[in-house]
This record gives sequence, structure tokens and C-alpha cells, in this order.
Amino acid sequence: MTGHHHFEVVAWRADRRLTLYVPGIEASTTVDDPRVAEDAVRDLISDLTGVDRGEITCDIRLGRPWRSGI
Repeated sequence: MTGHHHFEVVAWRADRRLTLYVPGIEASTTVDDPRVAEDAVRDLISDLTGVDRGEITCDIRLGRPWRSGI
């Protein structure tokens, strides 16, 4: 894959960690330090999709992911 790839990310605090969820690939990761959140989510996306991390941009917003049926 080449080019620019943009992903929406939802973040929330849980158990003293920051959970980062990427709905576009239905994957999540956690970090202790919010300052490394963007790097962590880029690594996650790159590992799961094969997209070079330098081609990934993220829009991280605080909240909870919407779930159907709840």
C-alpha cells in the first residue's frame, strides 16, 4: 500500500491506562503515557495493515466507541 492513510481513533481512560481503539480496522491498544499514544496507534495500524507508519495519520478523540444493540 502506498499513499496517505487516515484513521479515526477513539481514546478513553481505563484502569490507569489510555485505551486507543481504531474502528476502521477493529483493533485496539493501550498505553500508560498519553504522550506516546499517536506512535502506538500508528505502530498498531502498520503492523495489522502493512501500511508504512510514515503514511499513516490519525485523528484521536476522547470518548467511547459506539456499540450497536446497547
